[in-house]
Amino acid sequence: PLALDEKAKSLITEEASAVLMRLADRLEALENWNAEDLEAAVRATAEAESLKLGKIAQPLRAVLTGTTVSPGIFDVLDVLGREQSIGRIRDAAIT
Repeated sequence: PLALDEKAKSLITEEASAVLMRLADRLEALENWNAEDLEAAVRATAEAESLKLGKIAQPLRAVLTGTTVSPGIFDVLDVLGREQSIGRIRDAAIT
């Protein structure tokens, strides 16, 4: 599991954790793993959860990078790859 800094940890609330787990399920089902499809999946999850994109993107950034600052979150997902991204989401969302 990736160590999160204190600011990043504060973003992983019970609600955020639940949303991230549902996002991980959606990401696992993606046929193509690229920034465009990843963005569509994250935005669809935000819409389905009646949340603004930032309410998913910030906790997602925290679990993927361990910090609250990173390059574009869809690019981060793309570069990390499917296995690493979903693994980090599930590891952090459980704790």
